[in-house]
Amino acid sequence: MNKLPKFADEQLLALDLMTPRALLAYEKLYLGKQLRLLRKKAGMKQSDLAKRLKTSQSAVARMESGKQNMTLQIMVSLSFLFGKKLVVKFV
Repeated sequence: MNKLPKFADEQLLALDLMTPRALLAYEKLYLGKQLRLLRKKAGMKQSDLAKRLKTSQSAVARMESGKQNMTLQIMVSLSFLFGKKLVVKFV
């Protein structure tokens, strides 16, 4: 059973995230944030990452902001590049 947070604002957000469209938007932003954190932790600029991925700096910026979908190929490349395990779940 899903429990809602105890604060009113968090409850509204949790209810909003139950819609497929909102959940998709949240997931894109979350993925982008993770990419940005990994890139910064590695001491890389967007342009450095773009060169390694064979794409443009603006494409990396769009991925980080959640405005561009990441292909599975890009995600696999990122996992190797940052030494992380890629896990895909169907729930």
